[in-house]
Amino acid sequence: MARATLATEPRLVERSFFPFWHAAIIRHADLDPNNHVTNSVICAWFDDGRYTLLCDVVLPLLEPGDYPVLASVTIDFHREIRFRSTPEIGTAVHTLGNRSLNMVQGIFCDGECVATATSVTVLVDGKSGRPRPVGEAVAAALGAFAGRKDG
Repeated sequence: MARATLATEPRLVERSFFPFWHAAIIRHADLDPNNHVTNSVICAWFDDGRYTLLCDVVLPLLEPGDYPVLASVTIDFHREIRFRSTPEIGTAVHTLGNRSLNMVQGIFCDGECVATATSVTVLVDGKSGRPRPVGEAVAAALGAFAGRKDG
């Protein structure tokens, strides 16, 4: 699966592209000495957005003991985030493979895209510890969370 970038998917900076949303809050402890949110916090917000979608949609459809594993993540920072902003994480399924899914995300503050991310998540068989097929039920459920074409 090819990684989505702004060159290949310019809608990553558009709110309307993302069908799944998760709100975040900025704590004082999230700030560096310049009152910018640290990059590690932004990484955690992307993880929260991904994992919330996986918990809500994928985990209920897996066999007991099976689980998702983050295999790859790439983050692009577009501008700093300051205290008192209102961050929201948009998530969309970009592509589905046989044993993995590629998600794209954007963090929006006050209507502007401040960071984008792409990730690959592999589904793992809990008994063997090996990748397992995505399966029809998971693929069908995730179809509702594809990036919006009309965005």
